Amino acid sequence: MAKMLDLGRSWKWLSAFLLLAFLAFWPTYLSRPLASGGFTHLHAATATLWMLMLIAQSWAIDRRRVPLHRALGKASYVLAPLLVLTVLLLAHQRIASVGPADFPIQTYILYLQVSLAFLFALSYALAIATRRSVARHSRFMICTALTLVDPVVIRILFWIGPNPGWNYQWLTFGLTDAALLLLIVLERRNRAGRAVFPAMLAVFAAAQAPALLGLTGGAAWQGFARWVAGI
Repeated sequence: MAKMLDLGRSWKWLSAFLLLAFLAFWPTYLSRPLASGGFTHLHAATATLWMLMLIAQSWAIDRRRVPLHRALGKASYVLAPLLVLTVLLLAHQRIASVGPADFPIQTYILYLQVSLAFLFALSYALAIATRRSVARHSRFMICTALTLVDPVVIRILFWIGPNPGWNYQWLTFGLTDAALLLLIVLERRNRAGRAVFPAMLAVFAAAQAPALLGLTGGAAWQGFARWVAGI
C-alpha cells in the first residue's frame, strides 16, 4: 500500500478515474464539442493533460523510470499554472455573461470554481515545496487529483437526476473527504508523510463549508462576484 500512496501504483486508479471523467463529460461536452467556447476547450485540455501526467508519473515510478518521472515533473511547472488559469478564465466568462435571473446560481458556481482552483494550486505548491520528500510530495500530488472528484461526479449526478431536490455537493464533497479519510486509515502505520492527508482534509473541509452552508449568498461573496463580473 505504501507504494500506491507514493504514486507507485496509483496510475491504475487514476486511469480508471480518467475513464469515469470521459463518461461524465460525454453528454454535455464531448458529444457536442462545437457547442462550447474556447475557454471550455482550454480547460478540458489542461485538466486531461494533468490527469495523463499524473498517470504517466505514477507509471514511471512503478517501472523505476525515475528520469521520466522527473521530466514530467518539470513539465508540470507550465501545466499546473495553465490549469488554474483556465479555471479562472472560464469562471470569469460565465459570471460575466449571465443575466440577472441566473446571477445568484452563477455566484455559487463561481465559488466552486475558485475554491477548487485554490485547493489545486495549494496542493501543487506544497507538492513542489516538498519535492525532496517523496512521501510528502506524492501525497500532495494525489490531493491535486482529488480536486477533480467534484466536477466529475456532479455531472454524473445531474445526468441521472437533472432536477435534484437537494444539494449534490453534499455527496461530491463527501466522496472527496471520504477518499482522504480512507487514505488516512490505510496509511495509519506509515510514519513518513502521515500528516499530509489529515491536514489536507481539514483544508478541503474548510473550503467546502461555504458552499454547503449557503454562505455564498452573503453580501461579501455577492459583492466579490459582481466585481469579477465587471472585470
